Parts: sequence; C-alpha cells; structure tokens
Amino acid sequence: MNKDNADNLTGENVIYWAKRAYGAKMVPGTSGNISVLEGDKVLLSASGVCLGDMELKDIAILNIDGENLNNIKPSSEKLMHLEIYKKRPDIKAIIHIHCPYATSFAVCHKEMNEPILPEFIYNFGTAQTGTDDNKAQRGVPSAKYALPSSFELAEEVSNYFRDGNNAVLMENHGLVAGAASLKQTFYILESIQAYAKTYFAAKFLGEIHKLNEEEILKIKNLKG
Repeated sequence: MNKDNADNLTGENVIYWAKRAYGAKMVPGTSGNISVLEGDKVLLSASGVCLGDMELKDIAILNIDGENLNNIKPSSEKLMHLEIYKKRPDIKAIIHIHCPYATSFAVCHKEMNEPILPEFIYNFGTAQTGTDDNKAQRGVPSAKYALPSSFELAEEVSNYFRDGNNAVLMENHGLVAGAASLKQTFYILESIQAYAKTYFAAKFLGEIHKLNEEEILKIKNLKG
C-alpha cells in the first residue's frame, strides 16, 4: 500500500478485523467486505478477496466519491459503503457479512426484533418498542431486496442507517453493520450472530418465551 495514500497501521487494523470476522464464521469463502473511513479516504477490501487471507495488497483506497486512488479493484459493494458514510458522519467503519445464521433471517424476510435477550433489547430494541420517530429501536430491520452491488441496494440500506440503525439485514443477501470503529462494528455483528444462533437453538428445543412489556421497559430504562 502506498504510504502517501493511507497509513499502513490503518491497513493492518482492517486486516486484523477482517480475519476476526472470517474466524467467527461471518464471511465464508470470498463473501463479505470491510472498510474504514480515514480522513477523506475509504480503505475497502478488494474485489474477490477472502477476508481470512487479506493482505495490504488487498485493500483498495477510494475517495468519498468512489474514485480509485491506488488501482486496486474494490469490492463490488463499494456504493453501499460510500452511501452509508455519506449519510452517517459518525460511522467510520463498516463490515458486511454473510453469516448463515443471520442471513437465514434475511432469506425469510424476517427482522430480528423478538424480545428474548436483555442485551439485544438494550442495544437494538424490539418490535414492541420504538415509534416511527425512533426506527432504530425496533431491532435489526430488513431492507428490501435489490440487486447486489447496485445503487438501488446502496440507497435502500443506507436510508436505514440514516434513520439511526447501526445494523441492517438485506433480503436474500446478508447483513451489514457500521460504527465508530471496526472493533465496535465487529461487536455489533457478534451480538447479532449470538442472537441468531440462540433463536435457532431455542426453536429447536421448544417454545420460545418472550420477555413482556414491563420487563422490556425496565431493560430500556437501564440506559437512563
């Protein structure tokens, strides 16, 4: 990577969290992509790269308008990353995954919002909480299907981030999350993955017992 274009330490950080995502079985094969916004530049995983095998040479550098600055072909989902950054200035890192457990919800066009785990309710809300003015507190929403890599998909998904969501399912596709750092983004995804795994295991064991509205409110009030 050209030292004049981006700090190698930032590139190494991207590689570290890419490998963490691969090790957590969030991005099988060459699926998924990862990026950070560093000043006025976006470091984005290259097209067709396995995140578990990433090296510095596998990081494309773009400006916020999508112009390629180092001649490395970026992930085909670059439009989605760029649109999220444009609409949410507080977000500096994005990871898009294809974890089978989470993607199963997307395939079923089912949002993640059932009140079964206090931590999930605290971080994402539920179907029983939130209003039209607070869409980010109704769990993890599911964006309507659009062709992968298209501007239509980028627009659809980024609008959920604009409304305050930090994680969005994509129908028949996968899941994307964003935060102020790659560490925070990874933790969001890990929490969602744990929710999905717990949901499937509970369905297998028997009837799922949901927390009631009073219990949900108490959890919400922990935020103060």
